[in-house]
Amino acid sequence: MTHMLTDAFCDGSTGIDIKYRIDGEVFNLRRLQAKTKVKTYNIRDLLFADDCALSAGSEVELQNLMNKFSTACSNFDLMINTEKTEVMYQPAHGNVYKEPMIMINGTKLKAAHRFTYLGSTLSQNINIDDEVNSRISMASSSFGRLYANVWHRSGINLQTKLNVYRAAVLPVLLYASETWTIYTRHAKKLNHFHTNCLRKLLKIKRQDKIPDTTVLDRAGIPSINTILMKHQLRWAGHLVRMPDHRMPKILFYSEMSSGKRSRGGQKKRFKDTLKSSLKSFEIKIDSWEKAARDRTSWRSLLRKGAKSCEAARQAASVLRRQKRKASAHESQTVATISCPHCPRLFKARIGLTSHLRVH
Repeated sequence: MTHMLTDAFCDGSTGIDIKYRIDGEVFNLRRLQAKTKVKTYNIRDLLFADDCALSAGSEVELQNLMNKFSTACSNFDLMINTEKTEVMYQPAHGNVYKEPMIMINGTKLKAAHRFTYLGSTLSQNINIDDEVNSRISMASSSFGRLYANVWHRSGINLQTKLNVYRAAVLPVLLYASETWTIYTRHAKKLNHFHTNCLRKLLKIKRQDKIPDTTVLDRAGIPSINTILMKHQLRWAGHLVRMPDHRMPKILFYSEMSSGKRSRGGQKKRFKDTLKSSLKSFEIKIDSWEKAARDRTSWRSLLRKGAKSCEAARQAASVLRRQKRKASAHESQTVATISCPHCPRLFKARIGLTSHLRVH
């Protein structure tokens, strides 16, 4: 495959250009303004086993890449399976979606809004909504297959069941989560599935009115929020320790060579989520890369950060619950809405509305 790609793109065909600089802090974007120290890199082909993904900045460039790729395949007596080859167009924010027309030997390739590549679901709308739904579906299937042989077996103790859950269900639910850009809605959906599974293992019903914090404490398993942040920070440590020529590290320390972010609210980036995770784990943003270079100390730092983060999250959740219950109790016992025509008081505005009909 490598020799064929060399033959196909020997003239330096275009892909997606990025600029990067390894030295300096990853959150310091001013380092990329030093023109003499910034390097460029071209993202064109991504290989895994016998799969190849081609990327380009426009439809014309992608068609040019496909023409050269098809010619090289013919030179090496290889054939492209057009039924399994798909095209995805991810428009920039504010651009209207237009179905791409990419041809191979007169055959139009299928335009997909989403497809699965290396186990992860890639989406045309550039978010992980479809990926999260897919992960939950597969994890639910894994959990269900173990119901009769593990979860429902009275001869297996609870701790063993929890260990099986950690080993067989959580990895399916959070596969490749270290690279996700997480929004609150994603974490809530994943955590809802997580706590539901633990309730079934602990035999806790919703009618028992036991909060999620107590469920997690009884199971001895942290929330999905903490697990996601730990996975992401562990992956960031791998990136820091990688050799400088590796593509993942180059992408981590890079930005697009062309284009600008629009005004107003922006879509979250991986670096935004990473910075938030560092703050939640009480790790200094200006020195985390230095700490991550030592794998042993970095893992130890993440374990301590995960414990403090989970404790703070549970304490905040308990406090919110207490305030919510106190507010509900106060609204039920204290009448604060008064009638403008008489001294009568009401607990709810609808009562005042009904009362005013008699005046």
